[in-house]
Amino acid sequence: MAKPDYQLSYRSAFTSYEPYQEQKVQSWRQANDKVGEIGGWRAYAKEMRQAAPASGQEPSAAGHDAHHGGKQ
Repeated sequence: MAKPDYQLSYRSAFTSYEPYQEQKVQSWRQANDKVGEIGGWRAYAKEMRQAAPASGQEPSAAGHDAHHGGKQ
């Protein structure tokens, strides 16, 4: 029997887990200023884009209704 061309790998969902850390309560203005210093929502979006693994797979099929001829 031929050996497969691919290598299986395992990565635990808990690899990058960070436990909850209590944060001090601050005013909404201070919180908004901090987000502004960091770079606003774009900085958070960039973090998520960099953290998402590139799967190289086709997107999964649409919802359950996709194989029943679409929504009616």
